[in-house]
Amino acid sequence: MAPMSRAACLAALFLFVLSGAGVAAAEPSSEKPTGLSAVPIEETNVPVIYSIPGSVVSDGRIAMSSRVVGFIQQLDVREGQKVSRGDLLVRIDPSDIDEAIRQTEAGVRASREDLDDAKQDVEKYSKLAVTGSVAAETLRKAKVRVDVAQAGLDKAQSALAAARAQKGYAAITSPVDGVVVAVTRRAGEMATAGTPLLTVESREVLLFKAFVAESKLSEINPKATVQVRIDTLKGKAFQGRVRGIVPSGDDITRRYEINVILPADPALVPGMFGRADFVFGARTALLVPRAAIVRRGGLDGVFVLDGNAARFRWLRTGKEIDEAVEVNAGLAAGETVLVGATDTLRDGATVNMVAGTK
Repeated sequence: MAPMSRAACLAALFLFVLSGAGVAAAEPSSEKPTGLSAVPIEETNVPVIYSIPGSVVSDGRIAMSSRVVGFIQQLDVREGQKVSRGDLLVRIDPSDIDEAIRQTEAGVRASREDLDDAKQDVEKYSKLAVTGSVAAETLRKAKVRVDVAQAGLDKAQSALAAARAQKGYAAITSPVDGVVVAVTRRAGEMATAGTPLLTVESREVLLFKAFVAESKLSEINPKATVQVRIDTLKGKAFQGRVRGIVPSGDDITRRYEINVILPADPALVPGMFGRADFVFGARTALLVPRAAIVRRGGLDGVFVLDGNAARFRWLRTGKEIDEAVEVNAGLAAGETVLVGATDTLRDGATVNMVAGTK
């Protein structure tokens, strides 16, 4: 027989390698997944929750303004600075007020001297009228002058009290313990009556402000507690209570403002966004542990225990409730799911259960 050619030898070697690789790939693994636990699925009563977005606001936001006109002599606070009740925030130049006080004090002195003079005239004319040396009309006019002088003195004293009160308005102090959140004027600028100079926000009482749909308004129980979850605090929940609902809705959105009093907590800051959960009764639902959810192909599913085999099942999930997930479709009550499945577990695999978990 003629010797085999070089090409035929290479072809035979290549087929041998392929056949050997195919046998190795087809060999099944005898390893069984362990460390799994089984949880039976039953219908559970869950609360019906109406969730609405809102924000944390301060119940004591105060715009500080001046009651007098004058140049701002001192305004040293800045945005973000903490202040205490009674701290000096703004001082208005009191020069004009001091001058007004001096003028009214002079007016009081002049009015008092005029009154004293009028009283002396009445006393003098009264003695002369007894002897008939002075006409009765002269005495009458002297008494009228006393009344006029007394009225003038009262007016001057009122003007002095008002001027001294203005002196007190030149120094503006904080009415609450809080934080300066806005400063609209600086030292050296003119302060006018009623124009805001700065804004102080109290942290003593914080509210969660949200808006309730008209259709849900009648279901709100003002005496029930409300759970408020703050997004920036990773969904941390705070227990609050309804302070009140503003009885005037928006004509376009048909929503009503509701304010929930929040507990005192240093983590809460005005402006934080969150959600308030109102409980409207209860309903039945199927819940699976969050640890049982396996994500495959971008969709959620679970491994259902079928004898000793793990069968993968796609799910249509709903809301997350504590450490569980609501199942809207894909499971039935009475079935058992596996908790602790990893990406290596395959559909149909035989599993070894953790002792005492089934």
